[in-house]
Amino acid sequence: MKRKMSMFAAFILVVSLLAGCTASDETTAPETGGETTAQTGTEAVEADSTTINIGLADEIVSMDPAYSYDQLTNQVVNQVTQGLLYLDYDNNIQPQLCSEWEAVDATTYVYQIRPDICFSDGSPMTMEDVLYSVQRHMDSNVASYLAWMFANVESIEQTGDWEMTVKLSKPDAAWQYSFATTAGHIIKKEYCEAHPDDFGSPSVGVIGTGPYVLDSWTTGSEIKLKANENYWDTENTPVITDITFRIITDANTQAAALTSGQIDYMLDPPTEMLSTLEEAENLNVSQVEGWTVLFMAMNCQQGPFSDINVRMATAYALDKDSLYESVLQDNGGYAKNGVPFASALYGQEAESWEAFAENAQDYKNDLELAKEYMAQSEYPDGFECTLYTNQDSMYNSICLYVQSALSELGITVSIEQLTSDEMYNIQFGSTRDYDLAMVRWTADYPDVTGQLYPLFYSANIAEGGGNTACYNNPEVDALLDEQLASIDLAERTELMQEALTMIGEDCPVVCFDFPYKRIVMNERLTGFEPNASITWNFFVKDLTLAQ
Repeated sequence: MKRKMSMFAAFILVVSLLAGCTASDETTAPETGGETTAQTGTEAVEADSTTINIGLADEIVSMDPAYSYDQLTNQVVNQVTQGLLYLDYDNNIQPQLCSEWEAVDATTYVYQIRPDICFSDGSPMTMEDVLYSVQRHMDSNVASYLAWMFANVESIEQTGDWEMTVKLSKPDAAWQYSFATTAGHIIKKEYCEAHPDDFGSPSVGVIGTGPYVLDSWTTGSEIKLKANENYWDTENTPVITDITFRIITDANTQAAALTSGQIDYMLDPPTEMLSTLEEAENLNVSQVEGWTVLFMAMNCQQGPFSDINVRMATAYALDKDSLYESVLQDNGGYAKNGVPFASALYGQEAESWEAFAENAQDYKNDLELAKEYMAQSEYPDGFECTLYTNQDSMYNSICLYVQSALSELGITVSIEQLTSDEMYNIQFGSTRDYDLAMVRWTADYPDVTGQLYPLFYSANIAEGGGNTACYNNPEVDALLDEQLASIDLAERTELMQEALTMIGEDCPVVCFDFPYKRIVMNERLTGFEPNASITWNFFVKDLTLAQ
């Protein structure tokens, strides 16, 4: 378990950089544009080597790292706040606001915090800020989307002038990754406490340590960031000084904005527009296997889908092969119900996972068997239910297919499209009052438990947890606990496979595909290589734009 990172800088350099922090007497809020919702312009723009325009398919949730838990929001927040650690482009953990960290034993992690960090307002980052930032994820009143990562944390305390120690109640093999997510991002305590009701909102934003600061935020239209004049990492000052995130919800308009040069970059452009984008001479389209699964969660806690016979009937009624060939083939790799993660997460145990995946459960395409399960259920004559989804056209196509297929069982499915914010309340809310939800999950780190624990551990049915299926199996919980407590990867893999077998038999979800991560970049953009973890580690500071 022991792992130690080398120091970033000698003491003399630390002192000199600390001297560069110049605290402001007060901090002003960024300009905002109110509740504007229109953004459809696609006129060509003149290239600027210091400005980048990035397309977002929807509004972000918040600039508060506690709610930065999706690929749209993270793209913005990662530029403004930074973590104690981060994942580099090879998915290795690296120190950032830490100078080094060490797993002293299986339940004790010690972090040496850099003493030379400035916030964007010029004030020095203190240990009080660090402790406040990470501890607030454990505050139920905050309802952080990353609270589940802290389930085994017993205490987080200052143990030296610039030292912080995390004590776990039991060994947790995944803890090492936590501070490399937004769970480890540091904010200014004073500013957060001064804005208890609107921290992270368009009106006040956040104060972080990142290379950019919020300039203005016009809700539903655009978010502008500008270079942080007080950025602490003077050896890596970004070349790009201004970022505009343009919110464009329409697929055709997104494609037009990319091809015209109005936007330089977009993550996961609409699949139906790929051919148009690939034909454009000014664009480079990249595709990599990611850490994401697209699935339909069936609420195991209440309503018709709490009946395992209904869940089995639902799974068998779906011809996933035909759906994949007709709709999903261009979107990603085929996903079995019993293995809810792509091979990108197999890691060093790839051979074992490949063998397991070969024989994993994948109930599908047997209407007669589906009818037999329905006849054995508490709802032999069918029922009415609602399937919630976001406004993505691919999701809608799958939902329409599910609606048609389940009608053969007497199940009448109403489809309700929600905004991203509304879907987050479905996926992470305290009230799990729904029947079906079409969602996706991307692991936060390159470990299989990054899928299994948040999706199937019963404690994650609570607010902030990702157990959208409301799945509760004490035996599965015990196995997931046991694998986290092990430092033997082969043993962990065996335990996770045993848990997955049980999960597959209980059928809480129907997995459809493992979406590719696609990146569209203007050809003038350099300095970045597409990778599997692009959802979480896209940093504009690494980029340059040629004229």
